[in-house]
Amino acid sequence: MSEATLSERGRVMAQASTRARIEPLLSNLYHPKDNPDGIIDMGTAENVSQADLFTMTSITVTNLTGQHPMTKDVSDFANSNIRTIPSAFTYGEGPWGSKRLRTAMANHMNKYYHPVSEVSPQDLIFSNGITSLLDLFGFAIASPGDGILISRPSYHAFPADFGARAEFQCVFVSSDSDDQFSAACVRNYETALLEARERGICIRALLLCNPHNPLGRCYPVSTIIALMQFCDKYGLHLLADEVYALSVFDSSSPHVPFHSVLSIDSSAHLSPNHLHVLYSMSKDFACGGLRLGCLYSRNTALMDSISAISHFGQCGALNQLFATQILEDTDWTEGFLAKSRKVLRSKFETCTQLLYRHGIEYSKNVNAGFFLWVWLLYSISFVLHPARFLLPDSFLRFAVSSFLLSSQVLTQNPTDKPFPFLSLSSHTNPWEAENTLHAKLLHDYKTYITPGSTLQAEQPGWFRLVFSQEDDVLNEGFRRLFDAIGV
Repeated sequence: MSEATLSERGRVMAQASTRARIEPLLSNLYHPKDNPDGIIDMGTAENVSQADLFTMTSITVTNLTGQHPMTKDVSDFANSNIRTIPSAFTYGEGPWGSKRLRTAMANHMNKYYHPVSEVSPQDLIFSNGITSLLDLFGFAIASPGDGILISRPSYHAFPADFGARAEFQCVFVSSDSDDQFSAACVRNYETALLEARERGICIRALLLCNPHNPLGRCYPVSTIIALMQFCDKYGLHLLADEVYALSVFDSSSPHVPFHSVLSIDSSAHLSPNHLHVLYSMSKDFACGGLRLGCLYSRNTALMDSISAISHFGQCGALNQLFATQILEDTDWTEGFLAKSRKVLRSKFETCTQLLYRHGIEYSKNVNAGFFLWVWLLYSISFVLHPARFLLPDSFLRFAVSSFLLSSQVLTQNPTDKPFPFLSLSSHTNPWEAENTLHAKLLHDYKTYITPGSTLQAEQPGWFRLVFSQEDDVLNEGFRRLFDAIGV
């Protein structure tokens, strides 16, 4: 066997590889003309929204004007404005990012983050994306087996990003009945920390994903301060992942505006040596393929440690030049971000109305990011047909789930459409039903959305659905989704 040629850690990594699962998806993506039978990807969080409005019918969404996606705005800017220079084809000024890039990003953060203390170029270090920075951060602050606290649900790649090489393990924090966006969540973090200590895990940091992925909400200042105080109490680093900071839009539902940790006077709550911020070009600038992100910190020892191994994640000089010229063109940046927020809001409002009309529950108070947290395990129209009301709270939802799984009463779909994932005789627990639905969507309906089980969801049946897709993709994706669950 070829595995015998590997080390023990090599074998572990080979078994954890996602290539066999992801490559078939990415190589067979849907296109309305070139590949109409391809896979619809409403699981990858990319901002490829079309810069137009689309409308809703009783079934699906319909493209009105057929305009271009936001990624084309970036492409057009590059083709019109980027002028290469000889130094862009060298190793550059080092793996931590050029002075010009760090200056441009510092100016950008000073304009949009409203920091209490001005960000300077020496506060920033660059790498080829947030993935590399998480790996580098873990190497710098943690020993193998140490832990970092992360609320549930969470971005699915955190365990691999922190753990694959740095062996910095994620310790997930359940919210139970508490609102994880309120200051009351601190007691859940403390419980998780103390329980981890009993298992011999030394907690070194807390990751604050703000705006939150996958819930699409922002943390109030009071909660951020409470978490700062918690970190100070236990000597933890607070790492703020703010990659969706400027993908925040006005929503018609109640919501909390975004506040960067840098905009809060933290001097009385947490040492600056323990406060750090992550940002990248991937989300707000629709540049996921650029592979460029940065870490803000005023901990000079941390920056020295990361700099010592930053060549493992060096971003190319051409990428740096591209990002620099975008950031330096403040008029273009301001217009692009405003346009993106407008389109995101339009898509969010239309998609939530569509879900509501089809009786599908989704998490509320959303005003950030590219995704909706939707509950698909049991169609609400199936439970309450034909009223199609949304379940009022998580307790009722959980009660309905438990009832459906423990009884044989509701086995027929009143719409006479198939509910293959609701075959109670086939599933002994709702997590199995979630996995079955995910597999059926992918293999039978060629539609990919991210299941909650991979996002550390506390309850089964939740999926992350990305709405920042081109209209043709959303149109076909919703058609397939509704057909699959029979609504």
